[in-house]
Amino acid sequence: MSLKREVVAIPNILSLYRLFISFIIPVLWIYEFSSKLIYVLLITGILSDTLDGNLARLLNQKTSLGKILDPLADKVFINMLFFLFYWEGKIEGTLFTVIIVRDILILSGGLYLLLRKLDLRYLNPSFLGKTSTVFQLLTLGFLFTDAYLFRLSGSFMKLLLTTTLFFTTASGFHYLLIFFRLSQYKAISKF
Repeated sequence: MSLKREVVAIPNILSLYRLFISFIIPVLWIYEFSSKLIYVLLITGILSDTLDGNLARLLNQKTSLGKILDPLADKVFINMLFFLFYWEGKIEGTLFTVIIVRDILILSGGLYLLLRKLDLRYLNPSFLGKTSTVFQLLTLGFLFTDAYLFRLSGSFMKLLLTTTLFFTTASGFHYLLIFFRLSQYKAISKF
C-alpha cells in the first residue's frame, strides 16, 4: 500500500487526529478555553485510541504507518495530558515521572533493537502494556472530570491513580524483560 493510501486509511486518520489534538488541547488549556470543549476533545481522543486498532483489524487496514503512528499518537497524547495535570498540581510527580520514564524506556528499547537490526515483528504491545494504556486513558478522563466538571470520590480517584501507577510500572518492567530477551537474538540479514 502506498504512503498516500496509508495516510487516508481510517485507523491512521484517527491516530493523526489524536496526535493533532495532543497539541491543540494544551493551547486551549493554557488560555483557559471552554472546559467542555477540552473535555470533548479529550474524550474523542480517548475513543480514537480504542477505535483505531479495532478498525484496522476489522477493515483489514493494518499498515506500516499505523504501526508507528498509533503508538506515537498514544504516547504524545497521554504524556502531554499527564504533564498538564502535573503542571496544574492535580497529580503527584511520582505518577508523571513513572509514565514518562516508562515511555522513554520503551522508545529507547525499540530504537536500540532497530539499530541492532533485530527483527521487530515479535515486538507487539503486551497485555500489561495495553492494560497500562487503558488505565492511563481512564485516569485522564476521570482527572479532567474531577478537576473541571464535577468532584468525584477522593477514595475512587486515589484507587484509580494507584492502579494506574501499578500497571504502568509493571508494564515498564515487562517491556524491559522483552527488550532484554530480544536483544539476545542475532541481527536478521535482510537489513
